[in-house]
Amino acid sequence: MDLIIRCEGFGQKFGGMRYEVRHSWVVNGDRYETARGWEYDHLGVKTQAWQDPDRGGWYFEWTGERVSKPCRDLIHTDGSVGTDVDGGSPYLRIAPSIPHLIESHALTDTVAAWKPWTVGSLAASAITLLDGLVEVPEASWSSSRWQLSDNVAVMDYDTWDRENPRRLTRVWSRDEAGHRQVQEVLDGS
Repeated sequence: MDLIIRCEGFGQKFGGMRYEVRHSWVVNGDRYETARGWEYDHLGVKTQAWQDPDRGGWYFEWTGERVSKPCRDLIHTDGSVGTDVDGGSPYLRIAPSIPHLIESHALTDTVAAWKPWTVGSLAASAITLLDGLVEVPEASWSSSRWQLSDNVAVMDYDTWDRENPRRLTRVWSRDEAGHRQVQEVLDGS
């Protein structure tokens, strides 16, 4: 019954919602930007669902990110959003709720127009201490945290790699004040 209620609730609240999320990052000194579409639909009677032996409850698939991928986008009856990484692995929680995921997407899209920085782990730790950065609770959870000021954005997150788990940090700045703040940290580390 929980599964049916969650599927129907998802369809009523989020069904048909669509948006694109722009991403920007730097690799080997080159800036890259992409946009990926998200679709909030489940597949009606064709929706697959699985019992979760580890956490209890159920999880079901939904359309999610519109890219070629081996994994499925999943929603658990506890309200969390997850994936199965390769189409057959156990449920992996990636966000505590759909609203958290949407808010994180909104910030990702917002900062895509800002300057992305390549930072090492020491610099990333120092940047998270910049004056004015405030955690954004609506877009943050245990495995992904956003901090934002008027000119600097920091997102640190856990990778989904079960064999080589690690924490990564991305940094963006806008305007000269933000660029200067980040550059000062990088020059000092």
